[in-house]
Amino acid sequence: MSGIHTSATGDAEACDIAGLDGLAQLQAYIDGGRPLSPIAETLGFRLARIEAGEAEIVAEPGPHVLNGMGVAHGGYMATLLDAAVACAVHSLMPAGVGSTTVELKVNMVRALPVTVSPVRAIGRAIHTGRMLGTAEGRLIGPDGTLYAHATTTCAVLHPRK
Repeated sequence: MSGIHTSATGDAEACDIAGLDGLAQLQAYIDGGRPLSPIAETLGFRLARIEAGEAEIVAEPGPHVLNGMGVAHGGYMATLLDAAVACAVHSLMPAGVGSTTVELKVNMVRALPVTVSPVRAIGRAIHTGRMLGTAEGRLIGPDGTLYAHATTTCAVLHPRK
């Protein structure tokens, strides 16, 4: 599932989160009850705030995310935004229902120097329905400068009967 880490095998029940709604699953990251996902650990970001329909990812870009031009790689910016918008949608899922990104559109409006730190990716759900959820997000610097914005469509994953 995009936005949450279940276990190395992707088995939600192995991590005792299957009975929690999306908001509670995500809150467990902030409270320390869940380990960082491997991608969050690798890229150095964390879920800093979660509310129903809104998520905030905080990151401190460093040399590990540089592209050949000496600024943060666009894939890094997209990953931060994907995490934020996917978490925003997932926060609205009832217990036993998951979500995953099926489409992500990112507009990078300026280069992100790694000296700009911390950055925040803020995702806000726009719509959640039985089959799809949509959200938008913004990647901003500490002074409020916009570096990128995104929209997503997430599939809503119901348990198999």
